[in-house]
Amino acid sequence: MKLLYYPPRIDDEFGAEQDPQGSAQVFEVPGGHSLIVRGEAGTGKTTMALQTIEELRSVEKCFYHSTRVSDRSLMAQFSWLEELMRTERSDSRSLAEKRAPGRHGLSDLKGIADGMSSLSRGGKLAITVGRELGELEELYRKIERELPSRSLVAIDSINAMADMYGLTTAHLLSTLQRDIVEGYGSNVLFVVERSSPELDYLVDGVIDLGRSEFNRRRLREMEILKLRGCEILQPRYIFTLSGGRIQTFGYPRWESVEDTPAPWKAIPDSSGITSTGLLDLDAMIGGLDKGSVTLIQLGAGVPGSVSGLVEASLVSNFAALGRGVVWVPTRKASAESARARVTPSITGERFDLCVRIPEKVQQLNHSDAPYVLPVEGDSALLDFKWQNLEYSLYGTERPLLVLMGLDTMQSMYGDDIDEQLMDLLAMVRRNQGIFVALAPISTTTGGRLGDIATTRLRMDRMGGTVLMYGEEPFTECFTWHFEPREAGGGASLTPIV
Repeated sequence: MKLLYYPPRIDDEFGAEQDPQGSAQVFEVPGGHSLIVRGEAGTGKTTMALQTIEELRSVEKCFYHSTRVSDRSLMAQFSWLEELMRTERSDSRSLAEKRAPGRHGLSDLKGIADGMSSLSRGGKLAITVGRELGELEELYRKIERELPSRSLVAIDSINAMADMYGLTTAHLLSTLQRDIVEGYGSNVLFVVERSSPELDYLVDGVIDLGRSEFNRRRLREMEILKLRGCEILQPRYIFTLSGGRIQTFGYPRWESVEDTPAPWKAIPDSSGITSTGLLDLDAMIGGLDKGSVTLIQLGAGVPGSVSGLVEASLVSNFAALGRGVVWVPTRKASAESARARVTPSITGERFDLCVRIPEKVQQLNHSDAPYVLPVEGDSALLDFKWQNLEYSLYGTERPLLVLMGLDTMQSMYGDDIDEQLMDLLAMVRRNQGIFVALAPISTTTGGRLGDIATTRLRMDRMGGTVLMYGEEPFTECFTWHFEPREAGGGASLTPIV
């Protein structure tokens, strides 16, 4: 099942146009620009600064100045930093110092100004030497050696550098803005250690990295507060530091693209555990045990294409392996439309053999479609007797899957659907079948079924991002997005760490 989604890259956050095919960066706009990346400890500021340098070092000379994090720990995460630092040390030894104009702010910090000499009380000439700003002067020299080419400087952090020299953060930042950005026309990324807006007015762009709790799970959010001269199409992003790098999740294109659906490539059992048809979901919950009951609760705003992909993947994978499926689609979808969602990922012949979709007799209009399972619609206890389900799927492999949209079941059989399904669930366990239920937020069911379920999952929507997490087993939040896969359904789940 081919589904389309364009995940934004880290450089999209600096872009004037957030085009999924490639975004312009604020640091690539002619002239010098400055950006603050701020947030509390552990929110990913250093990772973002280094990742920005890594993205741009092929087109600009980049310098990273760290005051708090050791070189060894940085190079363990970003191996390319060792080469960058070695090059900087070589340049420092081999190139002579050149004094370039534009150091007025630095001179003020040192306490040196033109004509700054006076007669002391004894009549002798006194000259003000000024304070020592060795590392900062070296940073100026590196930028000057690259002129007229533009450099990118990341200072991590501006607060620590200001403390080192006994200056206020605002005074130091405004000096570097005036000298490096406006004077030399270079770019500067300032890491600010506090999530406070007091310095925002001094720079061209501001990004705030935050960390919060969502249902007792970690959630990371990036907010683009300011990009001078740039249109901010999406101000907030959910992001993760999985793999030691920042990965953002924008507003996806939830619509599936089915121009030429590829034949379904089934995911086989692993150590006797049955697959959900989604590789990442298998890794998250360990697959589906025989005799298991799984409840997936859908929160407000979860797109139908997401729950639809879960259903289609389960049906397709079981049918591709020749196993029987009893499927009650969510959103009261008709048997014909449900079949159209799955074929031609699996052939119509395979669907007709392996899948049964219950429909009320009075609504069939004398349909003789082999995939339709006629039911009375008065009592789920009577309509879903295990013997009848097995008989309707004679000739298919086991385990048998019972997949139900509880919103459809509730509309057919009433609010006490949990009680009516208890006998079916007992037979599923006894006969080593598999039961999966999807419960949209509109349903009032799920209470007793949730107590019986061996696996309970939740899907919620946070802004434009769909989150999935396990209540049983307990898991962290995973972001859901569409992505072509070698086998199974086209979805990826990335942990937020």
